Amino acid sequence: MSNGEKTTSFGVFLGLFLLVANAWVQYLLWFGDQGLVRWRQTQKQLLLVAEDVRLAEKRIQHLKDEILLLDKDPVILEEVARRELGMVYPDEILFIAPKE
Repeated sequence: MSNGEKTTSFGVFLGLFLLVANAWVQYLLWFGDQGLVRWRQTQKQLLLVAEDVRLAEKRIQHLKDEILLLDKDPVILEEVARRELGMVYPDEILFIAPKE
């Protein structure tokens, strides 16, 4: 084997190796555990969780406002106690109608 043939076969081997290595790196970049496909899925999950957090914060603020209103106005507190807890005055009779 001459020196030129060794150089040519080495060049072919090196080219094939670099081609396979490039294909592997591209596969990992797109489809690996930390690839772009996984990144997009994670971004979608992040948006869903952020929406859940926003709704929870809105509900918390609504409950805080309701608590402040109940603390300030005893008439509203009485109304809620009657409606939610079924509380009555001693001289009252409560009738509960069955739901249809």
